[in-house]
Order: sequence, then structure tokens, then C-alpha cells
Amino acid sequence: MTRDAADSLAGAVDVQRVRADVTGVDRITHLDNCGSSLPPDVVVDAQIDYLRAEQRMGGYAAARASAEALGGFHASTAELLGCDVDEVSFQSGASEAWWRAFTAVRLEPGDRVLAGASEFQANAFGLLQARDRGVAVEMIPNDDVGTIDLDVLRSAIDERVKLVCLTQISMSNGAVHPAADVGRICRSAGVPFLLDACQVAGQRPLDVEQLGCDFLVYTGRKFMRGPRGTGVLYARRSTVDGLGPTPFVDGASAEWLDADTWRHAPGAARFEFGERNYAGQVGLAVATRYALDIGLEAIAARVTDLAEQLRAELGAVDRVTVLDEGVDRSAIVTFDVAGHEPGDVERRLARRDINVGAPGRRNAQWDIGRRGHDAGVRAGVHYFNTLDEIERLVATVAEISAAGRSRSAGARPADGCPS
Repeated sequence: MTRDAADSLAGAVDVQRVRADVTGVDRITHLDNCGSSLPPDVVVDAQIDYLRAEQRMGGYAAARASAEALGGFHASTAELLGCDVDEVSFQSGASEAWWRAFTAVRLEPGDRVLAGASEFQANAFGLLQARDRGVAVEMIPNDDVGTIDLDVLRSAIDERVKLVCLTQISMSNGAVHPAADVGRICRSAGVPFLLDACQVAGQRPLDVEQLGCDFLVYTGRKFMRGPRGTGVLYARRSTVDGLGPTPFVDGASAEWLDADTWRHAPGAARFEFGERNYAGQVGLAVATRYALDIGLEAIAARVTDLAEQLRAELGAVDRVTVLDEGVDRSAIVTFDVAGHEPGDVERRLARRDINVGAPGRRNAQWDIGRRGHDAGVRAGVHYFNTLDEIERLVATVAEISAAGRSRSAGARPADGCPS
């Protein structure tokens, strides 16, 4: 690729400016943005400032004094998702958000839940526990290109189906599932739709009306470039209004009316506890505004081009196989180096200050296990990454490939990694 072509990858993103906004980006080659990205300095500063306020005046007073900054989370998230402010709640992460949504849907023995093949382990644990309670949990297979088979989904829905679950982008192969098509099928059938957008938020636009989902969850630490211990649960108001009592309530998510009666807070506030990571909420608000200011369309164009360049260069390396599936592919690039355990490749790259991941079967049994892999090396590019960083990764992978075999019966298995 020529430098002129490389410059075109930047598009509307001012790469030099955003790189100047994050400490450490010149020290490491960070290509694990699908695991945990590098927050901009303003995100970290906002959290520290909030904690300093707690140090000076105590938590309650700090929350009152920072009401506008805390409310900025709901406002910016609603803008990101194209929804109303009262349909957004702050969570400690995507797994908590998913569980809160999942347990809000009343499921009885004999009910059916349909799920895609790309569910992460935390989601799968909820589905398997529901199966233990007599709920029929059925996996909708992928089609020949590796995305959810819409015809099978459509034919599987009947009056017993009470929920459809889908992970929009597979954490283990980068495939982008047609979530909006799934949403249209669910709306037509009157079935609630729970969408895990963990790997979408921050790298692509999200519009809950277009997606047709009733619930949507994501974490702050991935492509959103927010703090760890933060997440989002979107809950459609019309769906929430039809819910009965749901578990996990406290004095912020519900009101104790008298000795024997109580009621949920309105809208998505029913899912938001009073005791939470307030500094993280401020930080995620700043991270969300940062992404909005750059523009999700510009971000999506850049990361898509960078990822395709990485796939092409890795595919040209001897004994390296790109494992990605799907027609529409994301910023996640997965690959295997013949003769080398993925976890060993991850560690060798880390010793060269190149960050990637190596998710294994235990993270996604229905996906990785289905394809017969134990694990894969996973890179996730973001808009602040450069062509030089991609070339550095590819060159180092080529060195590892040429260095001889490390895979053996006694080799240490790949480390697990978050979704």
C-alpha cells in the first residue's frame, strides 16, 4: 500500500490529533481494542476529577455537585443510540446489563428462547440456566457464510417463543450478523429481542429504531474507549411498560410506598442501582461524547479499511490462516499461525509490546467449538491505529511463523479473554 493510500484510510478522522489525546499510544502497538481499548486522556481526567471531588466533600455531595456531568451519560448515550434519555441505564458492564434484561422477561417451563451461535459465555450461562428450569433454549445456526440463518429463525418462531437473543458481532471471528433483519422478524412476530452490541458500540453506528431491538447492551471498555467496570442497558419504553416485577431492585430503581407496597422506577431507571461507579459513569459519558464528536460513520469507515488491510497482509504470510467469517466483517481480525498455540503467539507479541488477544473455546463454545478450533489469535483495530502498526504486527507474526513449531501435546492452552 502506498502512503497516499494509507493517508486515505484516515478519512475524516484526524489520526494525529486522536493519537495525541492518549497517553502510551506511542509506547505500545495496541491492537486489542475488541478486548479493552486505550481511553483518551480526557476520559481518565474526568474520572480522577470526580474521585477528587469525593475526596473533598464525600460521595453524596460530589454526586449532587456533578449532576450535570452524571446526566451527560444518559444524554450522550441516548444520542448515540437514537433513543430517549429515560430508555438508558448505567451498568457495571455488558454481562450485568444482559442479565438484568434477560431476567426481566418472564420465562416459564415450556417457553422457548432462540439464540444465535455467537453468544459469549456470560450470556450462554443465563440461557443454560433457563434450560435447566424447563425453558427450551434453541440455537439458530449460521448460514454458509457464517451469519445467523434468517430463514431458520423465521420458521422457528411460534407462539411459545418469548425471547430472541443475538450477539451482533462475533467476538471470535469478526462476523457482523444482520441484526436489523432479526429485529424486523421479531417485531413482525411480537417477540422481544435482546441484542448484545458489545463489539459494535464505538466502532459502528447504532440506531435502536433501525435495529428493532427491545434491549441492547454493551460495555464501556472496548471500542467505546471508556473505563472498565462500565456498561449500558438500553430498554425500549414500550417493552418496559409491559414488564411485570423484575429482580434486582434497590432504593433508586424502585420506590417503597408503604409497609407492604412498592413500585419500579419508570423506564430504564428500574435497572439502575443507586450504588454504582459514579466516576466510571462520568468517564463513559466523556468517552461517548468523544466518539460522537469524531463521528461513528467516520470511525466505521476507517476501522473497516484498516481491518481489511490487516486481513490481506496476514493472508499473504506463509502458514498464517485468517479465520474470519461473514460477508460484512468488522474491525476484529482473527487468525491462526500453523504450529503455534494462539496463546503462545499472544505472549510472544506482548514481549514485543504488541497487544492482541487469544480467545478460546471456553469463551464461545457455540462458535469456536462449532468450527473445531481450540482458540485463535485476535486483533481489533481502531481509528487511532496506523498502517505502520499493522505492518509491525504482520512482520512480527511472520517472524513467529518462520521460527518453528511451538504447538505440542504439552503446550499451555490459549489464555481465555473477555468478550
